[in-house]
Amino acid sequence: MVRYFPNSNDQILLPVHLGFWPENPDTGGVVSTRAFSARLPVVCRQIHSKQPFGMFRGENAMNYAFSTFLLEAVIIIFFIKITCFLLRPLRQPRIVCEIIGGMMVGPSMLGGSRNFNYYVFPPISNYICANLGLMGFFYFFFITAAKTDVASVAKSPRKHKYIAAIGVVIPAFCVGVTGMAMRHRMNKNMRKISSIGAIAFGLSFSSFPVIYTILRDMNLVNSEVGKFAMSVALLGDMAAILVLTFFEAMMHGDVGGAMAIVWYLVSVVIFSGFMLLLVVRGALEWVVSHTPEGKLVDQNYIMILMGVLVACFLTDMLGLSIGVGPIWLGLVVPHGPPLGSTLAIRSETFIHEFLMPFSFGLVGLNTNVYLLTSDIWEQELSPLVYMVIVGFITKFIAVVAAAVFFKVPTRDSLTLGLMMNLRGQIDMLLYLHWIDKRIVGLAGFTVLVLQSLVITGISTPLISFLYDPNRPYRISKHRTIQHTPPSTEMGLVLAVSDHEALSGLITFLDLANPTSSSPFSIYAIQLVELMGRASPVFIEEKDVEEGEEEDHHERIRSRRVDQVQSAFKLYQENRNECVTLHAYTAHAPKRLMYQDICELALVKKTAFILLPYQQERLDDAAPTELRNSGMLSVNADVLAHTPCSVCIYYDKGRLKNAVFRSLDDVQQHSTSLSRVRDKNVPFCCFVLGRS
Repeated sequence: MVRYFPNSNDQILLPVHLGFWPENPDTGGVVSTRAFSARLPVVCRQIHSKQPFGMFRGENAMNYAFSTFLLEAVIIIFFIKITCFLLRPLRQPRIVCEIIGGMMVGPSMLGGSRNFNYYVFPPISNYICANLGLMGFFYFFFITAAKTDVASVAKSPRKHKYIAAIGVVIPAFCVGVTGMAMRHRMNKNMRKISSIGAIAFGLSFSSFPVIYTILRDMNLVNSEVGKFAMSVALLGDMAAILVLTFFEAMMHGDVGGAMAIVWYLVSVVIFSGFMLLLVVRGALEWVVSHTPEGKLVDQNYIMILMGVLVACFLTDMLGLSIGVGPIWLGLVVPHGPPLGSTLAIRSETFIHEFLMPFSFGLVGLNTNVYLLTSDIWEQELSPLVYMVIVGFITKFIAVVAAAVFFKVPTRDSLTLGLMMNLRGQIDMLLYLHWIDKRIVGLAGFTVLVLQSLVITGISTPLISFLYDPNRPYRISKHRTIQHTPPSTEMGLVLAVSDHEALSGLITFLDLANPTSSSPFSIYAIQLVELMGRASPVFIEEKDVEEGEEEDHHERIRSRRVDQVQSAFKLYQENRNECVTLHAYTAHAPKRLMYQDICELALVKKTAFILLPYQQERLDDAAPTELRNSGMLSVNADVLAHTPCSVCIYYDKGRLKNAVFRSLDDVQQHSTSLSRVRDKNVPFCCFVLGRS
C-alpha cells in the first residue's frame, strides 16, 4: 500500500509536528495541499510490500519505517558511546554523556538539518523511538526502586532527617517566592499556583536513583559521604512522593474542580493501597518463599517485568502520572536476594544499554537551543531561569550550612551540597511531564535540560576534587607488624568472601600461636557482593544479637554466610583466653570492598590485614579446576590503599578439596586445631603493604 497525496481540491489533515511544513499555514494544526511547498522533499513509504526489498531491486531501505528505526538505534547508541569515550578524561558521569548524545540527534545539532530530519529521523519512525524511550525511563525507575531499602528511612539518623528537611524546605520556599514575584511575566499555565508549586518542589528535591547512579559511576557509593548523600536523598524522595502527589491533585482541580481532586485521591488509594500493598506485595512474597535458599528466582521474573507495563497502564487509566506506577511497583519488590538480585542480573544490561539510549534520544529530540531567542526570553524563559538559579544556590547553601551545623567537616559538607544538586533521569521525565501538563513549553524544557547538564557536568569534577575516599587511609603513624610492641595485643582484620577460605585462614591463625600474654584481637569481616540493592550495608554481628534478628536474616539469606559466622564463633569459643573476635558482614560492590576492609583497619587501629589468595572451583566434582573469583582485584586494591601491613595467605590445601561443607566440619576442624602444630603444614605467606 502506497500513500498518495489528494487532488488539489481535497484537504489532508496532518499535524504540523509530523514534519510537513507549509510555507503559509492557515491554521495551527492543519496542512492544506494548496499551501504545501513543492520545494521541500516528501518521502512516501510503503506500509506493506509483497516481496522483500533490496538495493539491487532499486529500492531504498530508508523508505521503510522499521529499517529507519534500526538506523536510528545505531546512531543514538553510537553517539552516546563516542561521547562517553571523549569525555572520559574529564571524569564526566554517564548521565552527562547520554544527554549530550541525545542532543546530537535532536534539532540542536544534526536534527537541525532538514535532510537528516526527513530521511534519518522522520516522523513515521519517531514515535517508535519515543515509546521505547518512555519504556526505558519506566524500567529504569522500576529497577532502581526495586533496589531501594525503604525500611532504612525509619533507621536513618536524626542528623540525616534534619539535613534532608532543610535541604528541601528552604530552597522550595525561596523558589516559590521568586516565582510569585515574577508571576506577571509568566504565561497563563505557568502562573497557576499549582504550576509554581510543582516547579518549586521539583527543583528542590534530590532524587535517590539519580544520585545513586552518578555515585556508582564515580565509585563513591561505599564512601562515607556517598552513604550520607544517598540516605538524605532517600528521605527527600519519600517526602517528594507525597508533595508532588498533592500538587498533581491541585492541577486536576484547576481543570475539573473539587470533584476531580477527590477522584484523583481515590485513584491513588486504589492503586497504592489495594493493588500494590495487598495484591502485588503478597504475590512477590509468595515467589520469594518458594525460591530455594541461595538460588535465583526462576522465570517468574518475566511476569514481574510485564507488571511494569501493567502498572503504567493502570496509573494512566486512573488519571495518575504514568511514571508513578513503576516507582511504586519497584518499592514493594523485596530488595536484595533472591528477587531483587534476579531482576538486576537479568534485566539491567538490557535496560541501561538498549532502552535508556532511546530515553535520552527522546530528551534530545525535544531539546532545541534555537528556540532560546530574546522574544521567548521576555515572554516565558526569564522567570524559569531565575527560579532555576535561585533553587541551585539556596539548596547548596542550605545543605552545606545544615551539615556544618551538625559538625560535618567543611570539605565533606561542600561535597554533600554538590551531590544534592545532581540531576538525571527522574528529572528528565519530570520535565517531559511538565510539557505534557503545559506547565512549560519546548523552550522551557530546553532551559531545564541545559541547567541539568551544566550543573551535573560542573559538580562531578568538583566532587572528585574536593573528596577523595582514600584520603583517610594515608596516615603518618606507623601501624605495622614491625612497629607492634612485643607482649601486647595485636589487632588484625581478617577478610573472607566465602566459606571455602576458612580452613586455610583458621589454620594460619592457629600457626600464629596467640597466647594470653600476646593475644589477638580479630576483626573478621565477611564480604558479600552487593546485588539487588542500591545502598551498601555494613552489619556488626552484635547488633543482630540485640534485636535485629529479622532484618539480619533478610540480609543474609545465603547458607554460606551463616557458615562463615558460625565458624568465627566456634573459633572464638576454642580460643577464648587468647583471642577476642568481632564479626562483621559487609554488602558492597566488588570493586569497592577494599574500602570496608581499610576503613575497619583504620578505625580499629590494627597492625595488619589478613587476606586469602582466593580462587573458586568450577565444580564440586572437579576440585582441582580453579578460576579467579574476582577477589584478586580486591586484594590488589587493599594493597594500594592499606593503612597497615597486609598478609596474603595462599592455601595449597584447597586443591585437595579442603573446604567446610557443613557446620559439623567446622566444629570438627575447630576441635582438632591443637594438633596442627605437630604436623608439617605447607603454606606460603606474603607480607606486603607498609611492611
